[in-house]
Amino acid sequence: MSSPSSSSAVAPKLSSDGYIRLTLDAFLSLSFPQKLAWEDKCLQEDLIGSCVPAFRAGYCEWATDDMPLVSIGWAWFGLADGQKFLAPGGVSSNIMFVTQTNYDLGMPKTNELLCAWLACECWQPIEIAYAL
Repeated sequence: MSSPSSSSAVAPKLSSDGYIRLTLDAFLSLSFPQKLAWEDKCLQEDLIGSCVPAFRAGYCEWATDDMPLVSIGWAWFGLADGQKFLAPGGVSSNIMFVTQTNYDLGMPKTNELLCAWLACECWQPIEIAYAL
């Protein structure tokens, strides 16, 4: 991820509804040093029950270090050949994307943009810690 630029970086602020409202540019300037990933056999079984050929499955959670904490979590599954994908259902986050004029884009568009961002991020090769 790129480092914050001097003019476009805005410190995240927690809104009264619990969301951190950010433009996409401000979001892209954030750093996520806290990266957790783990496997979950129950999720794998649920996905297989939904006809998703999950050879492995689990969850990832990324967070910033600064307060308020910006957090993104998602479920993933892997195929037998090692490819990994976002699991159906999108991502969970405390982010609400806004326009440059602070108009909320809404959760469906925010989720769509977060999924597109994750598709470009290098989270797939993370060595997965096994859940107990």
